[in-house]
Amino acid sequence: MKILGIVGSMRRKGNTNFLVREVLKSAKTINPQIETEILQISELKIESCRACYELCSKEPYKCVIEDDLEKVFKVMKSADGIVIGSPLYFGIPSRLTALLERLVCLSYFYEMRGFSKPHPLTDKPCGLIAVTGGDSPMPVLERLLNFVLAMRMRPIMLKAYPYLGVGGIGNVKEDEDLKPIENAKILGQLLLKHIEEKL
Repeated sequence: MKILGIVGSMRRKGNTNFLVREVLKSAKTINPQIETEILQISELKIESCRACYELCSKEPYKCVIEDDLEKVFKVMKSADGIVIGSPLYFGIPSRLTALLERLVCLSYFYEMRGFSKPHPLTDKPCGLIAVTGGDSPMPVLERLLNFVLAMRMRPIMLKAYPYLGVGGIGNVKEDEDLKPIENAKILGQLLLKHIEEKL
């Protein structure tokens, strides 16, 4: 059993990274046998989508751009559950945007070209995290949720605001309003529960 964390921040040791790790740690506390892995977007080479629609997914989920996208997608497919975290810059970080855009494009053209097998990430449980400097985390979570749904994954919802995932404002270790650390632990537990139910 494996959970993958994707840290969409260009800061490797920032708030987003901290909360992604809290989710993984929470799941591992319940089931020490679980394997975890983290991909840092800052360490990946991900180019922007070139909108080469005539070539996109001509081979199932194959992009013609040669960079780290295929590596990321391979790890996503091998994981039993995924956590995606993003900060708010001017929107979500450009490298994470490029990753999401290209995967959604591959998913769209996979379907448009009539491939009959289910999408590779169908029903894979996925938890979301958004961290901002002062604004509401909801727009970031909504953007990530749209990605999760487009990839046919199963989003994990929380019963506390912002509901779509874990939200944090400013220094997440001091955020008493949204309680991101507490909710990250809950998200880890829920993610593990959904994975175990699926297996």
